[in-house]
Amino acid sequence: MADFLRTFILNYKFDEKCMLFVMMCFSWAIGISNTALRNEKYLPDYNVYHNLSKIYSEISDIVERNPSYMQLDNTYVSRHGRSQLLLHIANFSDSHEPTENGQPRWTPSKVRILFSFGEHAREYFPIESLFHLLRNLSQGLHSVIDSPEELFSRKMLSKVDLFIIVLLNPDGREYIEKSHNYCWRGTSTGVDVNRNFNWNYGGEGSSSETGSEELRGPQPFSEPECFVLLDITKKYSFDAFVSFHSGIREIYVPFADSMSKRLKRKPSNIELMMKLAKEMAEVTDPHFVYGQAFVVNQYTADGTIFDYMAGIKKIPFSFAVELWGDGDLPEKQCFDLFNPPNKELLRNLEAVHPMCENLFLNLMQWKDKQLKSVLSIETDGPSLLLCFMMLAMVVMVTLLAMCQRRSLSWLQLYPRRRIVSLKSLSTSLHVWKYKRIRNILLLLFFY
Repeated sequence: MADFLRTFILNYKFDEKCMLFVMMCFSWAIGISNTALRNEKYLPDYNVYHNLSKIYSEISDIVERNPSYMQLDNTYVSRHGRSQLLLHIANFSDSHEPTENGQPRWTPSKVRILFSFGEHAREYFPIESLFHLLRNLSQGLHSVIDSPEELFSRKMLSKVDLFIIVLLNPDGREYIEKSHNYCWRGTSTGVDVNRNFNWNYGGEGSSSETGSEELRGPQPFSEPECFVLLDITKKYSFDAFVSFHSGIREIYVPFADSMSKRLKRKPSNIELMMKLAKEMAEVTDPHFVYGQAFVVNQYTADGTIFDYMAGIKKIPFSFAVELWGDGDLPEKQCFDLFNPPNKELLRNLEAVHPMCENLFLNLMQWKDKQLKSVLSIETDGPSLLLCFMMLAMVVMVTLLAMCQRRSLSWLQLYPRRRIVSLKSLSTSLHVWKYKRIRNILLLLFFY
């Protein structure tokens, strides 16, 4: 019944009264509680916010205007075949950077980052923050040379290899726009993709009950929307992953799951992650709260994407960032819980934008230090690079010596000497001695 009503709503248009009636039936059919339709305080103005069609069209326009720096991959799709918009941002025009199949070959000096937006359908603000970032980045590329905007954009593109999943859950967003239920969080099947990953999957920080906003699905990775994250992290090795959300102003460091809370489990590099989280939190006004997720939150979350990236994929930096909101207060409905009013959208976007810039700058500095550490440039002893050079010289000399024995005489560095055996040398001395005695006797005789 629930699946029938979902399909019915997603594929047909209704007038407002009919839609409300259908939604009442839908709520009854699947037992919705905190994802049910509510009387919203305000709604999105799609002249200010992006609806689904505007998301697709504007991303395509931005990429078309910046072909040297942006590429769009539409091969990853949702359950209903909608593109998840995998955006790749790098300096594709760098003549000093060799390419493979049209893609820039990653160099060790570049920090590789993966962003994930649009996981929860009702959270419009994170996607708007992405458009704000893209506008600032593209405007910087076309700004006056050596202006602050131009310098930052050029520096970022020379040091960062950025992959962005623009819309992880497009079916859920489509459902909201057709049903006007701004409490809807999950995919078209109601599953929370951020509880569907195989890190302490099935724990108490998720639910198996149909209609729960934390519905984890029948098994790990049951939702096809997960595939893009699994595939991209299989193809590439990332230095950082960030999952963007809204509802409160907080930055979470792994882990968030119930098992980690009981064991007080921490990532091996939690000090570095906490340091970066602090930098990001304090660059905004007001400052964000930051810390390990199960400490900051009053609840646990099992099967999350950012825990999976830290615990299974071993990505050095993994965060979940809640960009806007005051928390689940009693007077809040749904859209106002996760998204600012239309007139306040731009101001709030400008307030959180420094966080992204700070993230890029800190990760670039970290990558530079990593590279210097590997090459031992800052140590007093011989560097690893020098050792490699000396080893290469030894190998070259050895190979040259081996080739010397087989080369033509005119290629030799020194003339080849005739080698005389001891036996032949003894015989020669014996003959020489005999002839010498004979000559002496002859001289004496004639004398």
